[in-house]
Amino acid sequence: MVQERAERTRRAMVHAAAEEIDRSGYHGASLARISRSVGMSMGALTFHFPTKDRLVEAVQALSLSMVGEAVAAVEAGEAGEAVAGGDSVQAPSLGRARALILAISRLLAREPVVRAAVRLGWERPAQEDWTASWLPRVRELLVQAHADGDLRPEADPETVTALAAGLVQGLHCRMCAGAGAHDALGQLTSILDVILDSLSAPCRGGQDTPRCSHDN
Repeated sequence: MVQERAERTRRAMVHAAAEEIDRSGYHGASLARISRSVGMSMGALTFHFPTKDRLVEAVQALSLSMVGEAVAAVEAGEAGEAVAGGDSVQAPSLGRARALILAISRLLAREPVVRAAVRLGWERPAQEDWTASWLPRVRELLVQAHADGDLRPEADPETVTALAAGLVQGLHCRMCAGAGAHDALGQLTSILDVILDSLSAPCRGGQDTPRCSHDN
């Protein structure tokens, strides 16, 4: 019971720290504001996290766990709406790449913990790039789609991967500038579908429409 209460306290502190970092950045984050936001004394905060860096490490670890869960959900087929949402992008690998990009984008839009980790990556270049936990899988799926003939021959998977990374980073920039999550996500989804539709290979039947292997 005591351990569970301590874990809840630590988690509340980590979430409060993430919100503070998301708003103010690493250097602007105040341990005093974090402790007040969770109704704890500074002594209680530093008992669990003696330094700001230890708190930052906990934020980054939680972000990594959240991203890992999102990737696993897509791999397990639990992001079916994201795959089905693209009317023409239904080739298996392309659909999963789309689902993964959208899952990460939604997580970024909704979770201060993830946004804080992204900001920490910008402000502290020595930290591992947060995209390392999901972008390589997007690249693998795009390489597979290219090999399967679901991407046009001229559509280089590395370039498409870079476009995906830029879209997700752009989402974060838009939200930092004050855009609402719903509007920013809607625009990202529309842009992503335009990109994938334009890069999808024509149907094998010869029609100049994106290939939909699920319809075969």
